[in-house]
Parts: sequence; structure tokens; C-alpha cells
Amino acid sequence: MIRVQNLSAGYAGRKVLSGMNLDFRSGSMTAVLGPNGSGKTTLVSSISGVLKAMAGSISVNGCNVRDYHPRKLAEIMAVLPQKVEPAFGLTVKSMVMMGRYAHGSGFFGYDSEDEKICADAIETVGISHLAERSVSELSGGEFQRVLMARTVAQQADIMVLDEAASGIDIAGKIELFDLLRKMNRNGATIVCVIHDLNLAALYFDRLVFLSSGKVKLDGSPEEVITRENISSVYNTSVAIVEHPELGVPQVLFSPCCGH
Repeated sequence: MIRVQNLSAGYAGRKVLSGMNLDFRSGSMTAVLGPNGSGKTTLVSSISGVLKAMAGSISVNGCNVRDYHPRKLAEIMAVLPQKVEPAFGLTVKSMVMMGRYAHGSGFFGYDSEDEKICADAIETVGISHLAERSVSELSGGEFQRVLMARTVAQQADIMVLDEAASGIDIAGKIELFDLLRKMNRNGATIVCVIHDLNLAALYFDRLVFLSSGKVKLDGSPEEVITRENISSVYNTSVAIVEHPELGVPQVLFSPCCGH
């Protein structure tokens, strides 16, 4: 369980989130959405303990996130931040192995079980052919898959992901979200920042929309994805249709200048 209570957070004295209250129950799968600057990254940075709250608190499994030792927190929460720079000289395999840090005794404390877990994660994410490549040689989408494999290798019960599918092509996105849903069905609690409303509606049970640092909408895709709601959040005209196979709402956008 993740509990956000009366949270205010921001940077250099500038408040981005104000008085936010959210609960993420164990085993849930939640997408965090909203326009640029609405506070999505600030929220997940606060949940992960990277950003200290200005006011309020965040608890993970009943304990304030700030009270966890970093290694202990990493045992229960895997975090994929929005921006990670490729480390020069590291191979894909080495970077994925970093996901085992919380379980070993440091960079040189990995054993055969860690090796197997990382190999499985690399295969699961579909990057076995890249295992010996330097991460500095990869495309943006390939590197994002490496980060996902590292997150999977961490084997944490909670996954907090900030734009996990950034730079990945549409087929890769489907594979990624299929994997996240499988992990969720196996018990993982997932909180994921995502910009694609239609993929969010297809894969996530709960959608939380932020606007100006506050929760604007919170509910199932069927509850919150309406023409009025989405037009209000994004300040643009939309149409809502039903997915022909799955029945979930999908959003259609129209260019302002027409076709």
C-alpha cells in the first residue's frame, strides 16, 4: 500500500503539488496522466523518496518513505525514472545487473542466482541480442528496454515507472504493457506515468489525471474518459469512441485546422 497524505512538493521553494491525497492499494495497476507540468513526475519522485515533501507525507507499507534505508526501499520498490543517461562503458548485461543491488552486497557481490534473474529479465524484455552491447551504442528505445529489464530484475513488489515506454515503437509498447499487466496479475503494485490515453484505457484499471498539481479525475477508464472530462483536462476538443473488441473508451483528437 502506498498512501499519499496532504502532500505538497516541488523544487527550490516552488510548489508543484499541493494538498494531494491518494491511496494505491496493494496489487493495483494505476496510470498517472495529465498535461505537461501537471505534476506527474513530481508525484512519482515523491513516492520513490527521491524528492522530499514540503508538507504532508508518503507511506509505503505503513512506513514513511523517508524512514527507509535506500537499500531496504529498493527491495520493495523498483523505480524507473523519466531521465537516465547511458553510462559509458557499461554493457547491457552489467546495467541490468544493477537491478540486483538491493539483494547483493554491492557491485561485486552478485552470485549465480543474480546472474540467472538478470538473464531472465533480459529475455523477458526481449533484448537478449543486445546483452553484450555497450549501452552508449543503443538507440533511445533500446536503452529504455534496458532500463525496463533492470527494473524487472529488481523483483520488487512495487513498481513506480515514469514514462516507461518513452521512445519505444508501438509494437514494443504493446509488449511492455502486456508484461506490466502480467506482472500485476502476479501481484505487483504498479504506478505508471503515461501520456497515451488510449493505451492507458486498454491496460490500466485506474486512471488518475493531474492538473495544476492537483487530482482532477480519478477512476476507471469508463468513469473518467468522457468528452467533457478529457476536453477539460487537456483544453482541446476530443471525441470518445468504444474499442471495437474490448469495449473500453478510446480518445480521438482532431487537428485545430481541420483535415
